[in-house]
Formats: sequence, structure tokens, C-alpha cells
Amino acid sequence: MIDFLAQILGVVLNQIFDVIYSISPAGSLGITIILFTIFVRLLILPLMINQQRSMKNMQKVQPEIQRIQNKYKDKKDPESQKQMSMELSELYKKHKISPLGGCLPLLIQMPIFFALFRVLQRAGTYINKLHDIYNQLAVQIMNVQGYQSILQGIVKERANVQLNETTLGTVEGLQSVLSHLTTNEWGQLTQTFKDIPQALLQQKDNIEIFLGISLVDSPSDLMGQGVIIAVILLTFIAGFTTYLSSKVISSGTQQQQNDQAAQTQKTMNIVFPFLTAWMTYTLPAGLGIYWITSNIFQIIQQLAINKSMDKAGEGE
Repeated sequence: MIDFLAQILGVVLNQIFDVIYSISPAGSLGITIILFTIFVRLLILPLMINQQRSMKNMQKVQPEIQRIQNKYKDKKDPESQKQMSMELSELYKKHKISPLGGCLPLLIQMPIFFALFRVLQRAGTYINKLHDIYNQLAVQIMNVQGYQSILQGIVKERANVQLNETTLGTVEGLQSVLSHLTTNEWGQLTQTFKDIPQALLQQKDNIEIFLGISLVDSPSDLMGQGVIIAVILLTFIAGFTTYLSSKVISSGTQQQQNDQAAQTQKTMNIVFPFLTAWMTYTLPAGLGIYWITSNIFQIIQQLAINKSMDKAGEGE
């Protein structure tokens, strides 16, 4: 499923990338991710509006929901529970409320997130221009006698890189290996294979590097390579915008909650930003750009929705 979705994302990203690259090669992958994120958010915007409307309506009928729940509070038999579910269902239907509507946007975004991770993990495979550059680099390296042993000395065995006769013996296989190299490993590679055309390496860097960070590397791999401040900022901004986004959403959908539900919501508002920061630090940096752009869009969108609904009186 993720591989299939990654193929689709690869096609969409290529369409956006080709336009951006024709205008400005420098930072083209980063700009592509930003525009792609905005495109995704616009696609699910109707779902988000319906979600907010449903949550606002849920807030208005909360006293009625609590009345029904209290009515069957001490009745645990199947018939009573079934009757309570029917009454709640009729109430939701009457006020056009979807109890699970809030989950749908997240369910749509998570597969996209994991598929984008797959694309960035193998950008040299999914992005056509990068694929061509990596192929040319592979051809240049294969012209060097003993390149297999040299590569094996540079690239340590890891789960996503298999060094064998199949991967090192063909252009496509070697291209796949090269697409997984970190910035540090590329530095070792260029020092060893000095005949690699600098123009090819410059083209690769122009595409992959955005605001001084290689988007196909994880920030954890980039630490100690002269971009510490950029890495810290990327990780912090990802976590902070997640926190702001959750606060804005909470302020726009305040409901009458019991103490346990309120405490759970408060805990999630604290834990999730740290989780986002940790994921940004350990996964390809391009995902951090995706997450930050998505959060900023979410904040602006939520403020606009809150203002629009309050003006229309739906939050009264």
C-alpha cells in the first residue's frame, strides 16, 4: 500500500518539481515539498471544514449528549446500551454530527506522510531528474577499478543499504546504493573518487539542499557537519508549530469535557510536539519541511475557520 502510494506521490512530486527546477534548480526539492504540502492541505480542506462544523455542533449539543448518557448510566444490559446508542445516533443525525469525522483528515494524512518518507528515503529513484544524475554518477564510479571494495569501506552495512554483486554490479543497483548515502558518506566518496565531475555533484546538491540542509538526510546524520544550528532550528520549529497548531485547534473547539478527557487532551498537547520534534530529528529532513508547512497551513486555516464560524453564529 505504502509503495503504491509512494509511486503516486512520485508522479505528483515530479510534476511540481519539473516546473520548479525549470525556474530555479537551487533548493528545488524543498520548494517542491512546500508546494506539495499546500496542495495536499487544499485537497482535504473541505474535510477539515466539515470536521470543524461537526465539532462545533457537538459542542452545542453536549448537554443533550450528557443527558442521554446519564439516563443509561446505571443500565449496563445490552438492550439499554443499544437503546442509548440509537438515541445518540438520532441526535447526531438531527444535528448533522459525525463523531468520527475528526479522524478522517488524520487517516488521510498519515499514509501520505509515510509514503513521502519512502520517496525521500529513495529520492534518487522517485525524482526523475535526481534519478538521471545518480545514474550518471554510478557510471562514473563504475569506471574506477576496484570501486566495489572502496564503496564497501565507505558505506557501512545498514538495513536500507544492501552491498552485494547485484547492487554493486549494475548501474541501477549502484544508483540505488548512492541514493541512500548520507552527506558525510558523500564527502568520503568524493575524496576517493576524485574524477567524478563536479558539475554532477553540484546539480545533486542544488536539488537536495534547502536552507543549508540536505533534505534526504536525517538531521541526526547531519549533526557535526557544520549545520548544527540549522538542524536544531528545524527540529524546534517542527515541534513548536505542532504545539501552536494543537492550541489553536483546541481554542476553536472547546467542549464540555470531564476531568479525565481534559487531562488526556492536555497531555497530548504536550507529548505530540515532542514526538514531532523527535521524528523530525530522526527521519529525512524533508519530512520536517512537510510537517512545518502543514502546521503553518493548519494554524492559518483554523484561525480563518474559527472567525468564519463565529461570524456565522455557529459557535453560539
